[in-house]
Amino acid sequence: MTLGMDRDATKHRRWQNTFLAGAIVFGLAALGDAAGMVYTLTAPGYVLDDGELVGEVMVFVLATALMLGCVALGRRHDRRRAALVAEHERWLPALSERDGQGQVDLDVETARLRPLVLRSVGLVLVWLVVLAGVVAGFVAMSASADHLLKTGARVTGEVLGVYKHSRSDDTIHVSYQVSYGDLRFADIVWDSGRPYTEGQQITVIYDRADPDRVRTLDETNDDQTWMWVLVIGIVAGVSGLVLSVIAVVNWRRRYRAVLATGWRIASVTVVPDYPVRRNRHMPDIEVAYRDGTRLTLRAATSSHGSVPLKHEPNRRAWVGGTDRDMVVLFPHGRWREPPYAVPAYALNERTGAKTVAAPVPENPEQTAFVKRKLRGFVVAMVGWYAVLIAAAVVLLLLDLLWPLFFVAVVGSLAPIPLAQIYFTRVRAALEEK
Repeated sequence: MTLGMDRDATKHRRWQNTFLAGAIVFGLAALGDAAGMVYTLTAPGYVLDDGELVGEVMVFVLATALMLGCVALGRRHDRRRAALVAEHERWLPALSERDGQGQVDLDVETARLRPLVLRSVGLVLVWLVVLAGVVAGFVAMSASADHLLKTGARVTGEVLGVYKHSRSDDTIHVSYQVSYGDLRFADIVWDSGRPYTEGQQITVIYDRADPDRVRTLDETNDDQTWMWVLVIGIVAGVSGLVLSVIAVVNWRRRYRAVLATGWRIASVTVVPDYPVRRNRHMPDIEVAYRDGTRLTLRAATSSHGSVPLKHEPNRRAWVGGTDRDMVVLFPHGRWREPPYAVPAYALNERTGAKTVAAPVPENPEQTAFVKRKLRGFVVAMVGWYAVLIAAAVVLLLLDLLWPLFFVAVVGSLAPIPLAQIYFTRVRAALEEK
């Protein structure tokens, strides 16, 4: 592998987490769609709409293909990342007696990185339990609505008002009479899309034990408070699961990288991104090795943060790992005595004294090439979203809401990895020129 190829691989290794997150999201989508298909095919009395089964099969195939694609891209980057361990001198100086253990048992601290992997695995299990609870909540809500439809008392009600709200669910206000002659009124969530007019007669179904609990033949009138709780649970569960799986993979890579390279003693200064401004980032960690070389790291997103350590500049610490998989080991944290490991990744390769780089002269041929490629990418994105909008309109007309939701989400996220692949090739072509 040439040096230019190494730099290109290093530059794009940050996208590995994007592919991993994509594999998780698309895997969950495929699993959810498969569960939905099983339910529609096995639930007694469930009637498939025209094209519903075909739409669900297409969604499953597309989600599975995208998941496998993300897994393949992630494994390719993983192999490139593992190959960098043999070239750790680009980020670490040669091992010497001056990197001795001192007050910290470095072998023990290397072994202590493994429990961080197990802790992240525990968080994965926690978020899976949360998602399982959310699914159980949706199933229970659907079963409750179906039970009311089958066992509730049916009476003829009247639509008194139709209300469309900009910040909440649309509703219809209905009146209905219970069995003992009492006239009741209720606001029913209107989410079926069926048109209603004032004065229209409709069938109202109410619970004999609780007459205020009502629905219609088309409107399930689910409890919106619980609905929002479940939606928030989905967002939190999927986000937490993605971040936890990424943490498991990253801590495992860091542990293996440190195990292969060992630790190097250095003077370390934590530099937070202050003052507050746009495009903020995690704190930088300035590393000065004892041989005079320097390295700039950036703290990775983790519960093991580095900001509390900003008050002690040029403090002694140990650095291990390579490239995107590095760990800074402080003798102790701000409020704890045991050694404190902070995950980080390199912003550059190890250098000597800082110098001001000479300006790079502009190359008109490369400038024209970049403009041409950028123009082509913009045209491709415009065409992509035009097709996406057309597909969404067709699915909306066919009333295939779940495929519509999936196409909207996937269609919005797909340009991210596609753009990464496209511009990776553009940069490779520029280096060849």
